[in-house]
Amino acid sequence: MFERTAYLTNRAHPVWLWLDPTTRCNLACRLCYTKQSHGKLDLDPNDLERALLKLRASPMVAVKTIHLNWRGEPLMNPKFAELLAVTRRILPDVPLQWHTNGTMLTAKRVREILAVPYSHKIFVSIDGGNSRSHDLNRGEGTFRKTLTGLRKLLDARGDDRSRVCVGVYQIDLNEPIEAYDPEFLELLERVDDHVKVTPLLPGGAHHKVRGIGDLESDEALHQRMSQDINPSLPVPRGTCFWAGHSFCLAPDGNVSVCVISHGREGVVGNLFDESVETVIGRGLGFRRRLELEGRGSVAHCASCRKPEGDVFSTHLVSRLSA
Repeated sequence: MFERTAYLTNRAHPVWLWLDPTTRCNLACRLCYTKQSHGKLDLDPNDLERALLKLRASPMVAVKTIHLNWRGEPLMNPKFAELLAVTRRILPDVPLQWHTNGTMLTAKRVREILAVPYSHKIFVSIDGGNSRSHDLNRGEGTFRKTLTGLRKLLDARGDDRSRVCVGVYQIDLNEPIEAYDPEFLELLERVDDHVKVTPLLPGGAHHKVRGIGDLESDEALHQRMSQDINPSLPVPRGTCFWAGHSFCLAPDGNVSVCVISHGREGVVGNLFDESVETVIGRGLGFRRRLELEGRGSVAHCASCRKPEGDVFSTHLVSRLSA
């Protein structure tokens, strides 16, 4: 755990809140940047309520946006709908989104989610644009299961978009639009939002994939998709936008400074056992050290290629509030 002296200011500090409903996942994606932290823990709704009430009451924190997922597949927690309801009830005015691989969007789970009487955005994750590109990363047969789940969600939601917004979060594997699956294209016409991003490596760098060639073997593609294609990319000296702004809450109450943190060196406190002020103070102290001494001074961040910057700089505001 990070033990540097806490650094506090007299103003409410903006926080991007990541809540981990579970550390479990039903898939083993090759491009997953959090798989080192997968485990068997589920977040309890009562624990979440206590933590959120602390955050709401603290004058030191201004929660700007909420992700109700982090390292696992959120629907692996059978109480996910309760977690969603608790989050919205306590922080009803904060934009909230969550991501799912879609394979667990059964009719029953969709009904539970849509029954929560609060607004939120659901992103269903798709890789590439067809079964080969998607299944290469997520496993054989997952593309069709994901499209089936997305269709069930859209059908059940219907035309009433007043509470639930449905989007597709697509990992761009450089597939041409002509290679996209027809059913995928049809569903894209029905969603409310479509975001395309390049893959994120465990070391913090985004990179483009050269494309899914028909002549390459699946194993060759697996290896190429998983490696950093620019190993000489320099590590920035200064702090990234995550440090000190991210509040990544695990099911056991531990708070990490970054979504790609693994292990105790990135933990700045426990929100179940400590005050918000203590935890955010350590997070700000973590950021302050990076600012004063450079990224290389902190072992946890010394090899990370996340770009320098502030979480609420102009060019990031629209993405963070989506």
